[in-house]
Amino acid sequence: MSAQTGTARAAGTSLLHRLKDDPNPIWIRELRQSARLVRTPIILCVLSILATLAIASIGGLVSINESPATTGYVLFQVFFSLAYFVVTFVGPAVAANAIASEREGRTWEAVILTGLRPAVIARGKFLAAYTSISMYVVMLAPVGALPFLFGGVTATETIVAFGFLFLIAALAVAFGLAVSSKMNSLRAALVVTLICAVIASLNVYGWFGVGLSVPAHHAWPGVPDGPPVWLPTAYARAPFDLTYVLCLIVLPIVATGLPAWFLYEVTVANLTSITDDRSTGLKRWFLVAAPVFALCSAAPVAAVPAHDRLEVSIAGICMLLVFLMISVYIFLGDSLGPSRRVRLHWDRQGVSPFARLLGPGIIGTSMMQLGGAAVAFLMPVAAGIVAVMDDVDAVQKIQQILVVALYAASFYLFSVGLGALLRARLSTTLLSRVLLLAVHFLVTVGPWIVAAIAGLFASASGRGALIVAAPSPIYAFVAVGALDSTGEELLVVASVAASVVWGLLGILFLTLARGRVRRVIAAHEVALGESDRILAEEDAAAVRAMEEAAAATAAPPAADAPAVAPEPEPAG
Repeated sequence: MSAQTGTARAAGTSLLHRLKDDPNPIWIRELRQSARLVRTPIILCVLSILATLAIASIGGLVSINESPATTGYVLFQVFFSLAYFVVTFVGPAVAANAIASEREGRTWEAVILTGLRPAVIARGKFLAAYTSISMYVVMLAPVGALPFLFGGVTATETIVAFGFLFLIAALAVAFGLAVSSKMNSLRAALVVTLICAVIASLNVYGWFGVGLSVPAHHAWPGVPDGPPVWLPTAYARAPFDLTYVLCLIVLPIVATGLPAWFLYEVTVANLTSITDDRSTGLKRWFLVAAPVFALCSAAPVAAVPAHDRLEVSIAGICMLLVFLMISVYIFLGDSLGPSRRVRLHWDRQGVSPFARLLGPGIIGTSMMQLGGAAVAFLMPVAAGIVAVMDDVDAVQKIQQILVVALYAASFYLFSVGLGALLRARLSTTLLSRVLLLAVHFLVTVGPWIVAAIAGLFASASGRGALIVAAPSPIYAFVAVGALDSTGEELLVVASVAASVVWGLLGILFLTLARGRVRRVIAAHEVALGESDRILAEEDAAAVRAMEEAAAATAAPPAADAPAVAPEPEPAG
C-alpha cells in the first residue's frame, strides 16, 4: 500500500480503530516491558490490601459513635483524599522515569533513529505512564465503592469522584513527563518532579479542596463546607442552572484541558531538535488560552452582586495580567529566528505568513503576544464597564477600571519588549529569565522600599507623598483609591504618566530588539554563506581531482614515445 493510501486510510478511520489496528509503538514497547516485571502485580496487590485495611479500620472507629450515613460520607472523604495523594505523588514519579531514563541509559538515540516524530514519542510515553497509574486507580476501585454501601453518598458522587481522579492522574502524568523531557539525569528528574508535585498537590488540596468548599456551600447549601472532596457532591446536589454550567462544566474543562495541552506542548518542544520548529505548538496554545482565560476572568462579574462588581472586575484584570506575565517567561525560550531547515520546510509546504508568524522568532513571538493580550484585555475591561454602567457612580467606577487596565497593559508591553531585548542580547534563555525576574522584582518592590526608608508613609504631606511609588505596578491600586477621594488627582495623574512611560519603554525595547535580531541573523547568514562557499570550493576541487585522475587512467600512450625493437629470433 502506498504512503498516500495509508494516510487517507488513517485519516478516515476512527480513533478507536487506530488504537486497535495501529497503536503507538512507544506505548506498546513500554507495556511489554512493564508486563515482564514481577513487582508490578505485587505492588498493586499490596496497595489494595493496605487501602482496604485503612478504610476498614477508619470505618470501624467512626461507626461506633456515628450513623451509617455519616460513616459512609467520612469514608468517602478519606478514600478519595488518599487516592488523590497516591496519583499526584506516584503519577509524576512514574512519568519522570519515562524520558530521563532513556537519556541516562544511552537509549534515547535509538528512539530518535526510529524516525518517530517527537509528538508520537510524547504521546507514547504519556500513554504508557498513564496506563500504569490507571492500574492503581482500577485496583482501588472496589475499595472506593465501600462508602456507597454505608450510605451518605450516592452512586453519582462515587462515579464523578473516580472520573476526576482519572483526570487528576492525567495532569500528574503530563507534569512528570514535561519535567522528564527537560532533564538528562534520572535522579534530577525524580527529585525535581517529586518536590514540585508535593508542593503543588498540597496547595491544590488546601486551596481548591478545603478553601473552595466554603464558597461552594454559599452557592449551593446542599454542599457541606469544610470537606475537601466537595466537587462530586456539588454535581449531585446543586440545581442545574447557569451557575451550574459555568462552575461545574465549563471551568473544570478549562482547568484540566488547558494545563494538559500546555504540558503536552512543552514535552514536544523539549523533545524537538533546536533546528526544528519548537514554537508553533506553544503559540497555538497561547492564542487559545489567552481569550479563554480572559473570558473566565470576565465571567464572574455577571455572577456577583452589584456592589462587588468593581472589585471582581479589577481582580479579573489582575489575574489576566498574571497569566500574561507567565507567558512572557515561557516564550523567552524561543529562538531568534527560524533555521534553514525550518525555512526550507515552509517553502516546500507553502506555509502561509500567519503560520510562519507562529514559527520560531522572538520578534514574531512578541508581536503575537501583544496581539493576543490586546484581545484578552478587552474582555474583562468591557465586562466590568458594562457591569457598572447602571450604578450611580458609574463614571468613577469606569475610571477606576480604566486606570488599572491601562497600567496592566502598559507594564505588559514593557515586559514583552524588555524580554525580547534580553533574549536578543544574551546567549542563554535562563539568564534572560533571571534578569527579567530581577527587573520585575526591583520595579515592583523597590519604589515601596524607597518610600518606606524615606518615611513617606508617615509624612506630613499625607498620601500625596506616595507619588514616589508610581513606577510600581501595585501603585495602580493607590490611584484607584485616589479616585474615591477629593484632592488626590495628582496620584491618578502619576499613575497614568507611569503607564505611558512603561508603554514607551516597551516600544523602545522592541525596536532595539528588532534591530539586534536583524543584525545577528544577517551575520549568521553571512557566516553560513561563507561556509557554503568554502564547502563548494572543496567539492569542486575534489571533483576536479577525480576527473584528472580518471583522465590520466584512461589516456592512450603518447605518439612520440620510442618504439621498442623486437627481439631477434634464434638461429636454426
